[in-house]
Amino acid sequence: MVFPPNSHAGILKDLFNSFKPDSPLEAGDPRYVDFQDVRGDEDILTELGGYILKEEDNTYQLYSGHRGSGKSTELKRLAAFLEEQGCVVVYFAAATDDAGDLSFQDTQYQDILLSCTRQLLEKLQADVDYAPIWHWLEARWKTLTELALTDVSLSQLNIQVAIPLLSNITAAVRTEPNKRDEIRKLVEANTESLVKALNEFIGNAKQQLKTGQNRIVVIADNLDRIAQIQEPDQMTNLEEIFINRSELMRSLNCHMVYTAPISLLYSRSASNLQDIYGKPQILPMVMVQTRDGKAVDEGIQKLRLAMERRVVEQVKELALVPDVFETDEVVTLLCLSCGGHLRDLMHIIRNAINRTSQLPIRMKQVKRAIADFRPAYLDAVMEHEWDFLLQVHQNKMKPNDLDGLYRDLLGRRCILEYRFFDEVEEDVVRWYDVHPLIRGSKSFRERWALFSRNESGG
Repeated sequence: MVFPPNSHAGILKDLFNSFKPDSPLEAGDPRYVDFQDVRGDEDILTELGGYILKEEDNTYQLYSGHRGSGKSTELKRLAAFLEEQGCVVVYFAAATDDAGDLSFQDTQYQDILLSCTRQLLEKLQADVDYAPIWHWLEARWKTLTELALTDVSLSQLNIQVAIPLLSNITAAVRTEPNKRDEIRKLVEANTESLVKALNEFIGNAKQQLKTGQNRIVVIADNLDRIAQIQEPDQMTNLEEIFINRSELMRSLNCHMVYTAPISLLYSRSASNLQDIYGKPQILPMVMVQTRDGKAVDEGIQKLRLAMERRVVEQVKELALVPDVFETDEVVTLLCLSCGGHLRDLMHIIRNAINRTSQLPIRMKQVKRAIADFRPAYLDAVMEHEWDFLLQVHQNKMKPNDLDGLYRDLLGRRCILEYRFFDEVEEDVVRWYDVHPLIRGSKSFRERWALFSRNESGG
């Protein structure tokens, strides 16, 4: 394509913003690509949605995967699908980098309960009698006033006051450590009454909503971002929330879907979690290579399609090759270098665009973008962890270990998980490998050469 003079800067800016890595796609977005066939042949609409629609009782399910793998996009699809089936869905991102109800670095089960309370009230306020929540707040008005969470008098309490008040409470939990502790004490002492009030509110909703809308589904996204805290000789904070406090996490009279950190699902608590929440669904990477290192054309083509749709969104006249990228080899390198991790792919593409003054983007610029992105992964590997990475690369397995090294490497995305359905064995095969950005480094290549010689007895 021949570009008009002085048009490159505007086109590059549009392309740069079309590959935003932290913006999940809304349901129905034309940029969405179905990766089911190269992600273990599982679909969230069936795996989670099917249970919600078929089960007479409430379901409480976990959804997980590497950060940046596309979980929020899939959950938004699930929310839209369930609404089409007549469910009332309360989807919310419990925390983001600059907003939400929770603090990534310090979250407890009380915080999650408060967040669910606010989101349910906000979603259903126009249609449902909120008296149970009103009475719960009323009984604790003096404490809330003393915490400076409201300056409204009790006589003025109504739905227009209750929602901002709950927003103030969750904002304080997120940003003010001193108030956070006091609020938690308040909720801890009154957990049973708050759950009772919430369930009365939910019961009112089921009676007052339109016929056929008696299934209420709460989807709490981004709980997988909660940082793990491990005190000596104690359970982690994640185990405290999802296992020790599972009765509370399963206490609301509605269907619940929680995202959970992938490291927790591969911990010693895995069987307990399955007993409590059923089989969790894990969103793996897009498979772009086989276990023996051969390129998977279907996976590469799916990632290529994702790129093409983002290009077309901004500049319809551009072809991915040769207008945006000079050759198919450049596109394939991008797909292989990200390891099938969508957010990494977006980051690398944006870096390459930023280094480009004139289209098409050339191989050298992409290689430089990849090189820029590699150090963060290398810095995430501690010296004593290299042998573990080499073993994973050799065996394509993630052995269980007492020290949790593999689990930690998985959580840091130094190890990636892949799945495919083996039609011969009639089973889903899980396998693992080191992130390609690490495998492509000089440090890894040198260590791998030495490891291979030692293994062969050379």
